[in-house]
Amino acid sequence: MGFKYKQSDMSIVRQRKGSCLTDMVDTSERVTVRIPQELIEKLKQIQEDRGSPTISDTIREGLEQYIELHLPPQNVRKVVVELSRQDNSRLEAFVREGNSVSVDDAVRSAVREYIRGRLEQVGAARSHRREGEALATEGSPPP
Repeated sequence: MGFKYKQSDMSIVRQRKGSCLTDMVDTSERVTVRIPQELIEKLKQIQEDRGSPTISDTIREGLEQYIELHLPPQNVRKVVVELSRQDNSRLEAFVREGNSVSVDDAVRSAVREYIRGRLEQVGAARSHRREGEALATEGSPPP
């Protein structure tokens, strides 16, 4: 073989189609899970779409995303938003056209801009009310 690795750092995963070198630290643990055939088919489709080398890599990536969603860093709050197919398609096209680096980034930017705009509206309304109150007070006779 044309590569060298420390046995303690990686494992070779044997598959029907050959073998695949995966970054698997010795502290990893093998877990056996029974998965319904329908779910396996969906995972295989994701594997093909994403170009993952193995179904195990696809499952591992999914678990990492699940954990990230449910146990985000202390300074980050994750929010899940369900979009219609039309909105999702528009968002993906927006990213494909180079208007944002990713769907996540586009959504974060949209939320930031929405909140900024709403805060400006609220601030302007409060400022307008205070000016009106000051005028009413100035025109009132002293107590």
